[in-house]
Amino acid sequence: MKKGILAVVVCSVLLLAAAPVFAEGGYLGIEGGAVWPEDVSFSASGGSGNLSFDTGWSLGAVAGYNFGTWRLEGEYAYRSNSNDGSVTAGTSGFTESGGGDTVTNALFLNAFYDFRMVSPTVYPYLGAGGGVAWVDQELSTPSFRVDDSDTVFAYQFIVGIGFDVSKAFTMTLDYRYFATADPSYTFNTTSGASGSFNAESKSSNVMLTLRFNF
Repeated sequence: MKKGILAVVVCSVLLLAAAPVFAEGGYLGIEGGAVWPEDVSFSASGGSGNLSFDTGWSLGAVAGYNFGTWRLEGEYAYRSNSNDGSVTAGTSGFTESGGGDTVTNALFLNAFYDFRMVSPTVYPYLGAGGGVAWVDQELSTPSFRVDDSDTVFAYQFIVGIGFDVSKAFTMTLDYRYFATADPSYTFNTTSGASGSFNAESKSSNVMLTLRFNF
């Protein structure tokens, strides 16, 4: 019993001693990284299609407040990927290929927990966020064209490691799983037909962020 009480007291003293290191305050940051979207299959009126993506890139900015171990931030992120698509007509079974671009602008509110108990300057963290995304989809084949956008709910889960370079600057490296509700797009064909389809948007992201603390 006495040992247990002693352990609690020691841990409390250590956390109180480290508390000034867990600096509170606001921060601004810029971020960039690589994007690997998941392939997409979709069904359209009278046919179906597939989209595969090249490795893309992302740039963004963040503004937040550090409460010590918890952080809350707003984030803007821009993601861009080239895609390769194929469309199959339902009646003839004829498949044709093409390509285009997928661009996403997203606004997030993110929450993080920094595990600073072991080391106050190098620490892992977990995070999650929710917000809104504007997804712009382009795809062209010889007889099929999509050039449309949709606004949908978006969310992400984050795991990473942070490094306090100094009191003023922090660098973080993390993995982010980004996903949205299924956007809806309209399409047109050279024969004059038109319609719509849904195509999910999911990706794995590796992001490097530089923050200025104030």
